[in-house]
Amino acid sequence: MDELLKKGSKNVRKATLIVLFAGVLFWVATIFYFSTRPPEESHQQSSLAYKVIKKIDSILDFSNTEIFKKVERKLKLIWFGTEYVPAEMVIRKTAHFGLYFVFGFLVALTFFWWKRDIIVSGITGLTIPSTYAIFDEYNQIFYRRGSSLNDVVIDASGALVGVIVFLFLLTLFWGVKRLIQILK
Repeated sequence: MDELLKKGSKNVRKATLIVLFAGVLFWVATIFYFSTRPPEESHQQSSLAYKVIKKIDSILDFSNTEIFKKVERKLKLIWFGTEYVPAEMVIRKTAHFGLYFVFGFLVALTFFWWKRDIIVSGITGLTIPSTYAIFDEYNQIFYRRGSSLNDVVIDASGALVGVIVFLFLLTLFWGVKRLIQILK
């Protein structure tokens, strides 16, 4: 019976690993898709995102909150060096950050699931997305889009925050698991 449970557990672990690797590949394809859009289509996508966010803001009125104003100002200063930047540019850079946040999180999770090594998962969660960001920016040149070191930095910072969130959630999971064991 124990052998059957171990075999079933190994099969679930392998299946989960395959799903995680597929998720990483899907995310790479998603990033590649967005980076290969011509400038006109990319502009339309960010304009649509801007309109949707403005519509949501008209209902929830979040852009008038003090925290929103502080975060927006800080992001503009960090990403652009000035606070006088159109909102659409902030949305574009936030999309960069968000895509690579998910990428970093997924890679860290996948490598942790595969290797069970927190250091390997943290390093790969940062280096694979950061390296891909460099190639992604280079690739944009072939689609009449500019390439920017600033975008690579934003992408890498998104991956770094994704890894940090992964490590935080992993630590939280271990803490809760340990607490449950203590309480039993």
